[in-house]
Amino acid sequence: MEVDDGPATMQEMVREFAELLRQSNDEGAKRMVTRVAGILDATDDSGRSTPHFAAVGGCLPILQLAISQDKAAANRTDDLSFSLKLFQLAAIFPPKANFASDRKERQRRMGWTPLMIAASAGRVEVVRYLLSLSEVDVNHRNNNRQTALHYAASKNHAEIAHLLLEAGADVNAADKFGATPLHRAASQGHERIVRMLLGQPKIYIDARNSEGNTPLFLACEEGREDAAIFLARNGASLTLKNKEEQCALDVVKTSDLLTKLRNAEQHAHAMQH
Repeated sequence: MEVDDGPATMQEMVREFAELLRQSNDEGAKRMVTRVAGILDATDDSGRSTPHFAAVGGCLPILQLAISQDKAAANRTDDLSFSLKLFQLAAIFPPKANFASDRKERQRRMGWTPLMIAASAGRVEVVRYLLSLSEVDVNHRNNNRQTALHYAASKNHAEIAHLLLEAGADVNAADKFGATPLHRAASQGHERIVRMLLGQPKIYIDARNSEGNTPLFLACEEGREDAAIFLARNGASLTLKNKEEQCALDVVKTSDLLTKLRNAEQHAHAMQH
């Protein structure tokens, strides 16, 4: 789209600009900044602005330029419910039919900052830059009460998780479903993240979500053998029951894993004495 070819609304130009940033097209985005006055400050109808767009594609120069002109934009929240179709953010959100028309879903998706987007999308340098800014809140929560660390843990972005923890991310932050980053990592079988989280001195290994499930329970339920064994070796309980009166041992899928978990439990007990 060329602005001189005919009338174009600012919203149309914002969509073009956002697409360039999503595709990590720094040069194209820079050209558009030069030719379209005010594009850096423009927002779409969901409140998304340049820092949000740039965080998706990891376009650090454009992100830095936008924040240099508006420091508050570094921690500004938006409503990403309309961004799925535009950005095709399969790496950030699960697909959902009729997403943009669902008001409740829209409300549920509100509250994402550029840091949260970058953490979920795996944009290490963007995360590093944002964490260097005093305006950025590493423990900001969206409408689901989830933090950037929840998404880094869920997506297995270990380097980003490390940066967030170094910046003071709350390792035990529980979302509206009671899930902590450890629940997220354990249920997905991300052993490296699990190890990293368990290395934090204040970690609560047997945190329960809203259903009463511990991270170990979820790892066993999902068949995440390595994560489950590591949790058990580090003292996670095999017998804590959830609201359905089930414990981790009740959902173990193989006798081999059951034996390994018992051995891991014995190791944990031996280390305590």
